[in-house]
Amino acid sequence: MQIAYLENDLLRVGLLLEKGASIFEFTYKPCDLDFMWQSPIPLQRPFVATSALPEGSFHDYYYGGWQEILPSAGWAKEPYMGTYQGLHGEVALLPFEAVIAQDTPELVTLNTHTRLYRSPLVLERKMSLKRGIAGLFIHERLYNESTGEFAVMWGHHPAIGEPFLDDSCIVQTPAAKVDVMAYHQNGLWEPGGDYDFPKVKNRRTAQMQDITQILPKDTKSVDVVFFKELTEGWYGLTNQRLGVGFGMAWDKELFKYLWMWQVYGGHTDYPWYGRTYNCSLEPFTSYPPTGVKNAVENGTALILKPGEVIETELVAVAYQGEGINRINRNGLVE
Repeated sequence: MQIAYLENDLLRVGLLLEKGASIFEFTYKPCDLDFMWQSPIPLQRPFVATSALPEGSFHDYYYGGWQEILPSAGWAKEPYMGTYQGLHGEVALLPFEAVIAQDTPELVTLNTHTRLYRSPLVLERKMSLKRGIAGLFIHERLYNESTGEFAVMWGHHPAIGEPFLDDSCIVQTPAAKVDVMAYHQNGLWEPGGDYDFPKVKNRRTAQMQDITQILPKDTKSVDVVFFKELTEGWYGLTNQRLGVGFGMAWDKELFKYLWMWQVYGGHTDYPWYGRTYNCSLEPFTSYPPTGVKNAVENGTALILKPGEVIETELVAVAYQGEGINRINRNGLVE
């Protein structure tokens, strides 16, 4: 499988070019720490499964790391515009073309792109590292090639795991509301919307609890929640024992919601069978993960006009400290 690395004095970032240009490594060199979660399902080349899953093959090939999700999130039984987009859409499973645009001690840049085949979309992604900055800078350009409107759900899905992730970790983000999805029988939080951030109701204790505190793996829970009404687009996930963190910043006018997938040892059926401890903090245009048709109905889908081009920038950073005040898209952590 073709891979690419971007590297500076502080970061090493590994990409799987033939599989969504997904990030399988995000190592912060001063601590020799890779934030990315690795699944117990090994990374492997495409193979013929014993049977085709109705939702497609995303989970069969999901090794962890950071995927871009487009043009749909989650899975829906209903088709959109005559076709099925499968679990988490097409991009995460497509090969990308890549060209090294710059490779100097001051700046390394990799240009990548792919054309979707079930959707009339082209995605271009430029990824850069700058000397002395522990930040991965991403510039994206999404183009609707069709002669009609096309609705999408678009987001980034970085899954974070051990050895970084433990119960000393906290999430910081400027949200006002929390919505809990009815997702799994082992869900810890009471489903519903309009919780005041950061506290939601624990189904087991009936008490209000801070959802931004990462829980230990023996919690045996799994949940999907949405942080809403962001005043700015950023988050930090800080390990207070290690004094190190991972965060992102983005345009909140485009990615209006921050999803959080919390897997504290409680996903006891396919494909994890209780083997996983991880979380994912995901800037998204839309919610919930039930397919683009539902996002159109609830008014959160991103509607691309005929021939429309959307460009955006985001950054992922590593930092040291016990917490942060904010992150901006220049990679500055305050």
